Amino acid sequence: MAGLLAFHAHPDDESISMGGTMAELAGRGVPVTVVTATRGEAGEIHGEPDPESVRPRLGEMREAEERAALAVLGVTDIEFLGYRDSGMMGTPENSRRDAFWNADFMEATGRLVRLIRDRRPTVVTAYDPFGGYGHPDHVQVHRVGTAAFFGAPDRGRFPVSEFGEPWEPETLLWASWSRDRMIRVRRAMQADLGADDPGEEPATGFLSRFLTLRRDVSRFAETKHRALLCHSTQFSAESWVRGAAADLRSEFLGEEVFVGVWAASGDPFAAL
Repeated sequence: MAGLLAFHAHPDDESISMGGTMAELAGRGVPVTVVTATRGEAGEIHGEPDPESVRPRLGEMREAEERAALAVLGVTDIEFLGYRDSGMMGTPENSRRDAFWNADFMEATGRLVRLIRDRRPTVVTAYDPFGGYGHPDHVQVHRVGTAAFFGAPDRGRFPVSEFGEPWEPETLLWASWSRDRMIRVRRAMQADLGADDPGEEPATGFLSRFLTLRRDVSRFAETKHRALLCHSTQFSAESWVRGAAADLRSEFLGEEVFVGVWAASGDPFAAL
């Protein structure tokens, strides 16, 4: 397919990081595949009277939320890589053998190579080297996604008999978000809520000078918001997703940014 394969860590990452781009492509009839590494079993639980009572089935709930969110965005091709949410570093979840963070690197890369060869996308996306904010699963998406892009055409490391016919995607992008934009919108949101902003430099987002593609997806900001609301277990009543003023929310959701790792100049999404 001459389309997109977007690799993400947990349900809800797909909507917030590049939901506008996916909605745009889906609306134009471009094939879009979303591959999610985990089902978010270790995430926080909101909107439930007894959160821990639903913990055993949180992965099932979050998968259903992702499918509903992607339906809002117009995407129907969804795959899960089959690993467990790794939690944050130092937590019990992070030491589990089935956690994505602890996956055998070549085995995990091979799972994604198999999907890339099956779908045959033109563009593949993973995350920046810090995974946006350092979550182990996000960093692993960067590692595995980047390796799978270069592994998809490699018959030696990934034999045809096991992984299917080789495929060479044209473009690899790392999805991220702008540190500068995040600071600006965060301060505006805090001012709107009457809170003080300490003005400290946050540790998340990518420095603007490294970003090579900025996409104006403001016309899809409300679509992204509706998709995010499908992830009901992830956002408390106090979350900016639910509480921020519409104009500030649209400001935050209206731009999507990428680092072009293996790409021609310009916007590769526009050519799909």
